[in-house]
Amino acid sequence: MADTDPNAWRTLVLDADSQAGLCVVRSLGKRGVPVTAGSEFSRSLGSMSKYADDGLTYPSPTDAPDAFVDRLYRALETGEYFAVLPVNDATTRVVSRAKPRLAETGVTVGASGWDRERRVYDKAETFELAASLDLPTPETHAPSSLADVEALADDITYPVVVKSRSKYVRDGAGRLRLHRVGDDSYAADPAELVATYRDVLARNDHLEEYPPLVQAYVPGETTTTVGLADEGELRAWFQERRLRTTPASGGNSTLITGMRDERMRDHAAELLDALHWTGPIQVEFMRTPDDEYYLIEVNGRYWGSVPLAVASGVDIPWLHLCQLAGEPPASPPVYRDDIVQQRLLYGDFKWLAERLADGHPAALPRFLATFGYAKPVFARADDPVPSLAAPLFWAKERVETLYGKATEAMGSASGDGTEDETVARDASVPEEPL
Repeated sequence: MADTDPNAWRTLVLDADSQAGLCVVRSLGKRGVPVTAGSEFSRSLGSMSKYADDGLTYPSPTDAPDAFVDRLYRALETGEYFAVLPVNDATTRVVSRAKPRLAETGVTVGASGWDRERRVYDKAETFELAASLDLPTPETHAPSSLADVEALADDITYPVVVKSRSKYVRDGAGRLRLHRVGDDSYAADPAELVATYRDVLARNDHLEEYPPLVQAYVPGETTTTVGLADEGELRAWFQERRLRTTPASGGNSTLITGMRDERMRDHAAELLDALHWTGPIQVEFMRTPDDEYYLIEVNGRYWGSVPLAVASGVDIPWLHLCQLAGEPPASPPVYRDDIVQQRLLYGDFKWLAERLADGHPAALPRFLATFGYAKPVFARADDPVPSLAAPLFWAKERVETLYGKATEAMGSASGDGTEDETVARDASVPEEPL
């Protein structure tokens, strides 16, 4: 790599409106790589960074994936770019499916092909593979109908969680629907499981063809091994644990820090070897009170908290670009595990509100103390503009969320069946559900 000029590696970074996308822009730009910050918005956090020297606006990869791919193809065929890097779930999914077409431009596509990608998008396939390995996994069932759930309800261990096989599932009209685990996804006994499962199917008729999983709830602390794999070998890695999440039962991390544990790393490495994975990866575990690790989820893409890995000395975006240029990535011999990041300020406020509502007044001094030691993700003295813009992005997101909820409530009142989940069209591979 020393003989190669990074200035020749112009890279189009997608999802530059996100926290992780901004981190990728900063990481590569700081190394001297010319970066174009791509987003569906005309102004994104990444485009405001001094480390981006150009911007690209494209149609929404969820609302109009075909138009998104067409726009991407036109941008790549200009010959300006060495690589294109998708960052978020939906964009990685669409780019992965369209990889053969995009690769025709001669640009290196920083995503696995769909045959490999769908094995981590489909949790049923992931856990079926994991169960065949020497890897601790929660008891997981993949029922084919509500009748199957009723048949197994008396014979499984509780509590359980009902979770979609994929974060995005396509309905019969070819649209993608976003599914997340919430507090109403859990069941404590057979009757509650059947009622919860019936309710999920009633609210999401497209799931009848691709029914959700039923998985044993594992108490503990969420931890992850993240990094970069090369043909199944974990070449660079970092580990983190969630100090706070919202909702508290398990959700988005709001306060995180680094950690080290060889057992968790070995578990992740075993799974990646079986997947023959190449590229960025997040392998999520639950560490139980008796110090055991259980696989919870796998995401074949950049993860939302990638800024913590970079700040701790494992520069995954740079290593990924080097990998795409033909240089096998290597993890630094050591990394910091003492940095604490407040990943989502508004999420941390939500955590505080939840804890106070549940009768835990001690949460307030804990929350206030955070500002004395935790590092905000966006704040960078060398790149201040995105830091100043982040609150405006947050406010815009809150307004859009409230508007969506109001629209959903009006739709429910009028009986049109409108849902509050993100709905998008994806017609790239009509015969595949996930």
